[in-house]
Amino acid sequence: MLPQSHAFGVATRVLPGPVVAGPIVVPLVPRPHDAPAGWPASAKEILFVADGSANQILMYNPKQANPTAMGSITNGLNVPFQVAVDAKGNLYVANIGNNTVTVYPPGKTSPSFTITSGLSSPYGITVDSKGDVFVSNLGSNAVTAYRHGKNTPYETISFNPYGQAVGLAVDGKNNVYVACDSTNAVYEIPAGKTTPVNAGLSGLNGPVGVSVGLKNTLYVGNFGGSNVSVYKAGSKTPSAVITSGIEHNGPTLNGVTSIGSFFQTNQNLNVVGFKAGATSPFSTIGGVSQATGVASSPLVMK
Repeated sequence: MLPQSHAFGVATRVLPGPVVAGPIVVPLVPRPHDAPAGWPASAKEILFVADGSANQILMYNPKQANPTAMGSITNGLNVPFQVAVDAKGNLYVANIGNNTVTVYPPGKTSPSFTITSGLSSPYGITVDSKGDVFVSNLGSNAVTAYRHGKNTPYETISFNPYGQAVGLAVDGKNNVYVACDSTNAVYEIPAGKTTPVNAGLSGLNGPVGVSVGLKNTLYVGNFGGSNVSVYKAGSKTPSAVITSGIEHNGPTLNGVTSIGSFFQTNQNLNVVGFKAGATSPFSTIGGVSQATGVASSPLVMK
């Protein structure tokens, strides 16, 4: 039960959220009448930003500093959180509001496929090089895995022994990484295995977002620490810690573009972008009511 100081009015609803973050408060915000529409399929690079409270995916030019949206998707969305892109440019969206994953082919604004089985408040999502889909579920605290184009999970991994599974990522060898904010850990599910292994990363504080960049560099957004830890492949100690542009109690999910630019959501404020290797932002994306997930097409070379 929420204390009186955290009571919510009739214009909001409360959804389950990461342990560190507490409940996710989702305002019932209508889609603006002048919101951009359409998916610019001709664009060479697209940064997808999920706006959880407005039930939309906004699209930006990731190379442009402080860009404005150049398109949007609204069909099939219900409180979208993490988003992912596969090698063919299909967009995958975890909809925490109605227990679905929706899939959008390049240039399309309506889903071509919807996963409904085995999902319970889906939060995180990633896709490996084979097209297999992995989803973290807040409701069941399990990671479910789906073969490409299949609705029924071929694998369900309980994370009760490890912590709350939130953000997901996959590296160049199809190893899946799972951020666990409640235990200050990132777990690795080795390709072809079903038992998570603690990656042993130091410097974590309520990790929610995890993504893999150039040369399998690992980025971890620390909600509790209000920073991002950066790990070179094979290292357990951060090579850098990003604090500039990262808001207090704000960093959630994140992603990396094909040229290695890193984007971090500050959930209730904005999205900040960093060029490869930089620790100060070159771009800030505002105008998003609740920035949740972020992904880019084409994929980064891991």
